[in-house]
Amino acid sequence: MKLILKQYLASLKERNELDAVLPDLLSSMGMNVFISPTRGFKEYGVDIAAVGQVNDEEEKVYLFSVKSGNLTRETWNGSAAQALRPSLDEIQDSFIPSRLPPEHANKQIVICLCFGGDINSGIAQDVSGYEKKNTRDNITFENWNGDKLSEFIQQYLLKEELLPSSSQALLRKSLALLEEPESSSRHFSLLIDEALSNATDADSIASSITRINVCLWVLFSWCRDDGNLEAAYLSSERALLLAWDKVKDYYTGRNKPSKSFDSILDTYQRITDCYVNRCLIPYVELKYALSHAVHSPCPIDVNIKIFDVLGRLSVKGHWVLDSLSKSYAKNLPTDGEIEEQENLRLRLREITRSINLLAVNNPILLSPYKDSQAIDIGIALTLLSNDSDFDEFVQGWLSEMAKMCIFSFESNGMYPIVHNSYENLLEHRKKDKGDNSYKNKVTGASILYPLLTVFCALYKLDSVSQELENFATDKLAHSTLQYWYPNQHSEQSMYSNSDMHGSASTKFPMNGKLALAHITEECGSADSFRRMSAVIKDKTPLILTACRRYRYPVPFHYLEDWLVIKDKGIG
Repeated sequence: MKLILKQYLASLKERNELDAVLPDLLSSMGMNVFISPTRGFKEYGVDIAAVGQVNDEEEKVYLFSVKSGNLTRETWNGSAAQALRPSLDEIQDSFIPSRLPPEHANKQIVICLCFGGDINSGIAQDVSGYEKKNTRDNITFENWNGDKLSEFIQQYLLKEELLPSSSQALLRKSLALLEEPESSSRHFSLLIDEALSNATDADSIASSITRINVCLWVLFSWCRDDGNLEAAYLSSERALLLAWDKVKDYYTGRNKPSKSFDSILDTYQRITDCYVNRCLIPYVELKYALSHAVHSPCPIDVNIKIFDVLGRLSVKGHWVLDSLSKSYAKNLPTDGEIEEQENLRLRLREITRSINLLAVNNPILLSPYKDSQAIDIGIALTLLSNDSDFDEFVQGWLSEMAKMCIFSFESNGMYPIVHNSYENLLEHRKKDKGDNSYKNKVTGASILYPLLTVFCALYKLDSVSQELENFATDKLAHSTLQYWYPNQHSEQSMYSNSDMHGSASTKFPMNGKLALAHITEECGSADSFRRMSAVIKDKTPLILTACRRYRYPVPFHYLEDWLVIKDKGIG
């Protein structure tokens, strides 16, 4: 385990990675962290400052200057930005005389050289000589390298009673199976379940989530080095949802459980950012690139994966949109956007544009094979509906998708079916799809056609809406056209998928105007969505994340503002 942790620490970047783990570690050691990492600048050479005892010694002040990887001549005193030695000089010359809090002025001070790897042999003597020269009665130096950090993480963050040996074994198995992402994420899921199983109060929940977060960082760092992010993506998604299920009753935004959840949310965002940046955005502009990357001659494999990618990209967009909306609410850009808002807006535009290009360059997104792919389509459309610049694209995509579904059904092609398994889709491909009894069986229910009807009506695609209505009347009389809404049991099961929940509105009207009236009434009368913890505590993208992960339709509540405008005859 120590070797695993050391490799993980050595792979972490200095900013927002290694310096993000350290405060949690110090807190777990019983120390009081009074300076945390600040984006953009250091506190006179100090990245992190804490006061407390280590190994039953007297209480001391620990001042950390953090570097990533191995300490080399370049990062010690070379031309590298923010080399370590000048930071140590700054701590002694500026921070200790003028910035150290008065209550700690008479305590012993330990200046800690913190890095995830080792000191290169070529500069070990230089570092040792510097430390000896600058050691005084009240100032000493310590090297917190990868070995020391991994020992402390094992001793304090992953200690036996909080992450037992069985969980450590699950982490090792998860890391060993990175080339088989489903197996790897399955072992990590067992680790999550075990870590949270005895978390019953605020403190135990906070510490359990923190430990899961450290394990998730270990998994992510190995996945990143291995060039295969799938296991980290799947594991971060489930870890986030189960963490919220535990912390939601304690979440205030300020206490320990809140901070532990915000940390694991930040890790999830980093993992999904890395996945989107590395695996999707560079290839969406290239015709068939992502379809070809599936490496399968079978169109079923390509279809399943590209719709899955659509859902992932769209969920990421919703998280960015949520952050941007909160930033606008906090700082209304009357005199222009602040830097954070501009970055978020550009990021959102990058993602929505990528969805556009994904669909244009991978035409298989016009042909859903599974009715449940309405979930991925719904996540994408609810995101794109927030930007009128994409109206023309959405109208074209909706029109072609609706016509392709109708054509596939009428020509007995690969029309959407209720089954989700790969085996059922293979069987569907080989079946006589014109057999009416088989056809009725595999299209016995649908959320896809109601979803298409609603969006065609919202985007004023009257002719397509009429085609869908005629098709439903003539060909889908046997099918239960329906849609799903959260109910009073959804809060209990939405984030853990522990049980079935929600309510279905059947006999869904396929006339566009009637469909809009129907969902407006349903959203207005069913307030379970508005009473869900993710909505109340301003974490609504969690519901979309759960919908993608556990395969629940996107609640039409995400369109309520647009429905109100339509109801008033505006737009």
